[in-house]
Amino acid sequence: MSRRAITIAVALLDAAASVVVAVASYTSGSDPATIGFDYAAGVIVGVLFLLTGLPALVLSYRKRAPRTALILALAFPAVFAVLFLAAVIIFTVLP
Repeated sequence: MSRRAITIAVALLDAAASVVVAVASYTSGSDPATIGFDYAAGVIVGVLFLLTGLPALVLSYRKRAPRTALILALAFPAVFAVLFLAAVIIFTVLP
């Protein structure tokens, strides 16, 4: 497979994951005291996709900077994993 095809596939998976997480966080039946955290998670994932996945798709579509596009497409799951791990650590440390 070409780098462009891989980038498009990864970026589309990023988009799907972004939509799933955002919808799940906006429609969660969470406790009213913590619903703000769910909304914040949805916003953060949406912004993260807009900063990484969407530019990767645009660059791939225009056949420009294939290495940068692939790096951006792979940055979404990497940054998402780091942020998720940080949130888990923070919420387990808090009293």
